[in-house]
Amino acid sequence: MIRMKSFLLFAVSVILILSAFESPGYCQTVNENLKILEPLLNKKWVGELKSPDGSASFKTSQEFTLIGNGPVVKYTGIVLGVNSMSEGYFYWDRDEKKVALFIIDVKGGYRNGFVSIEEGLITIKGVVNFPERKFDYKNTFEMTADGKMIDRWFQNAFGPWQPGHVVELTVEKPKK
Repeated sequence: MIRMKSFLLFAVSVILILSAFESPGYCQTVNENLKILEPLLNKKWVGELKSPDGSASFKTSQEFTLIGNGPVVKYTGIVLGVNSMSEGYFYWDRDEKKVALFIIDVKGGYRNGFVSIEEGLITIKGVVNFPERKFDYKNTFEMTADGKMIDRWFQNAFGPWQPGHVVELTVEKPKK
């Protein structure tokens, strides 16, 4: 009986510790090295992704959630209608002395890169790796005075640099 109680106490302790690391509420402040991401954090951003030529649009969401004690930000991106989902992490790369990221999508592609502030915009520069090709990308996030986030994508997948999507996102209001 005592062994069973000890085991249950141990199991509950492990579950509580592990869930604390996944809980966005566990960490209330971002690590100093990741402050660059602070405007994006702990919000669900929603908007409409339009194709560059305007012929199609899809509901999209992006979440940037602090995990652990603040040194890691989990990213989740979803585009409804095209079965697209990606997840990954932003973290401090101590060798490069920059915020780095690694994001993988459900189709097996992944992207990595580094984050900086350029001309007042949160800017990611990196490489996208799909099974059939690899190319450079740049992604910027502009925070507007009225609380919106403008997500702009640029890439050189088909030759010279070209603009891609532009998405205006707002913070999703909690459902009642």
